[in-house]
Amino acid sequence: MRSTVLVAALVAVLATAAALAKDGGVDRFIADRFSVFSDEAETTAPARQSTDQAAVPRPRKKPVRAAASPPAQARQAPAPVASAEPPPSAQPLQSAQAAPAQPATVDEPRRFGFLDRLTGGRQGDKNKRALLDAYPGVFRFEGNTIVFNSGERVVWDDGRRKSPAQLLTEADVEDMFAYPYPKARAGEKAPPRLHDPGRVRSQAFFKALYGNSSKAVGREVRIINWVPRIGNARMTVTTKFGIDRKIEAISAELERLPKRFHKYLTPPAGGFVWRTIAGTRRLSVHSFGAAVDINTKYANYWRWEGQTAGGTIPFRNQIPMEIVAVFEAHCFIWGGRWYHYDTMHFEYRPELLPGCRR
Repeated sequence: MRSTVLVAALVAVLATAAALAKDGGVDRFIADRFSVFSDEAETTAPARQSTDQAAVPRPRKKPVRAAASPPAQARQAPAPVASAEPPPSAQPLQSAQAAPAQPATVDEPRRFGFLDRLTGGRQGDKNKRALLDAYPGVFRFEGNTIVFNSGERVVWDDGRRKSPAQLLTEADVEDMFAYPYPKARAGEKAPPRLHDPGRVRSQAFFKALYGNSSKAVGREVRIINWVPRIGNARMTVTTKFGIDRKIEAISAELERLPKRFHKYLTPPAGGFVWRTIAGTRRLSVHSFGAAVDINTKYANYWRWEGQTAGGTIPFRNQIPMEIVAVFEAHCFIWGGRWYHYDTMHFEYRPELLPGCRR
C-alpha cells in the first residue's frame, strides 16, 4: 500500500515538473521564489539613464497595453542613432498617415534565469544553431569563436552589455539576436520604441560571409530581371546562398499579386551597391548584394518623418503586407519592422526567420 502511494506521488511530481518546464516555466518558478539568484531584480530599480543609453541584455517578451503612458525616460527625445539604408538618391516623395496606436508585444531585454546560468544559457545555444542553419557549411563554432572555412575568425560574444546605440555601432554576432523578429502573422503593427530586429549587425561577420571589399563581393553577383511582366527593370544581387534565385522567386510571386500592388514594386531603388549607411561609417547590407529596395515613391523612412512632441517617431507605412509576406517567406526581413523604419528595404537574414524557405 505504501509503495503504491509513493509511486502515485512521484508521478504527480514529474507531471508538475514537466508542466513548469514548458516555455521556461521552471525558470520563472525558481526566479519568482529565489530572485536573489536572478537579474530580474534590476527591472524594478529606477533607471538612472535615458532609454537610449540604458544597457540592453537579451530580449524577453512582455505584453503591454498600448494605452499605457510611457515612462519618463521613454518620453524624452531619442538620441540620434544610425539610419537604415535608404539609397543616397531617395527623397521623401509622399507621406502617409501615422498608424494608430495598437496593442503590441514588447520584446524587452531578457535576463538569464537561474537554470539558464546552470546550463550555460539555452538561448545562446539556440541562436548559434539558428546561425549555423541559416548559412550551412560556411563556418563552425570553436567555443566563443566563429571559424570560417576561409580561416577568418569572428568573436561570437564579447561579453558586454550594450545600449541600443552601442548595439548598432559595436555589435558582436550574438547581438544580432538582441531583438526577436516578429512573425509575419503579426501583421502591420507599429514597432515598440527602440525595437530594431535585424538592424543590429556585426560587420566583421558579414564581411567574412560575403566578402571584405567591393571587388570581392562583385565576383559573386548576378544581374536578374525584376518583375519583368510589370516593368523592364534589373537588379544586381549576390549568388551566395542562392540569394539571386530567391529574388527571382520573389519576383515571380509578386507578379501574381493583383494589379493594385504593382505600383509598389517598380522601379526598384537598388540591389548591390558598396556603400555605407547614410550618416554612419557602417556598411549597408546592400554592400554585400543581400538587400533590395523597392519603389521609393511609396516608401517611408524614419528620418523623413520627424518626431512627435513627446519625442517618439511616428510609424508610417504604405507598403502592403501582402508584399511583405512574400519577402519574409523567402527569408528577407523588412525594414518596416524597425522602430527606425525603412519601409522600402528588405534584406536576407534567415537566422531571424527560422521558418522561412531556405
